[in-house]
Amino acid sequence: MICTTDPFKTCIFAKNLKIIQFNNIPPFLDLSLVISVIEEYISSFDFKVDQLVYNFVSQEELYEMNKKFLNHSTHTDIITFNYTHDQSLRAEFFISQWAIQRSAEEESQSVENECLRALVHGVLHCIGYNDSSSEEKRIMRNFEDRFIELFHVKHKAHV
Repeated sequence: MICTTDPFKTCIFAKNLKIIQFNNIPPFLDLSLVISVIEEYISSFDFKVDQLVYNFVSQEELYEMNKKFLNHSTHTDIITFNYTHDQSLRAEFFISQWAIQRSAEEESQSVENECLRALVHGVLHCIGYNDSSSEEKRIMRNFEDRFIELFHVKHKAHV
């Protein structure tokens, strides 16, 4: 693991040439555990990590990106730029901590769980899942819940 003292470039994790990077990660997330669970979860879909970059940005920055790249004039919790090829995941994610907090309140969930949900939501899009219809949303929600559960099971094993 290669870590820096720069608070905006929290950590780069390289293992077998796989790279998962987090920029400006919220302090409540256990970085090594998150990385481990993301890799295990992605592997369960028969995909491998090429490179994933998670960027936590301001509410305003994500709103502007949503307008510029998706022509949406709304707030969102995550925007995914998917460069995946075959079964090799390569993507960049932009996540709004403000939107995560709002979702947590609306869904009566912890901020940690909603943040985990956003982390895997982008991955699921890269794997090929969509959330356009209510049935697709239900399927994605089930996969997100499975990821959150896996994280907490692994967290208990590390305590």
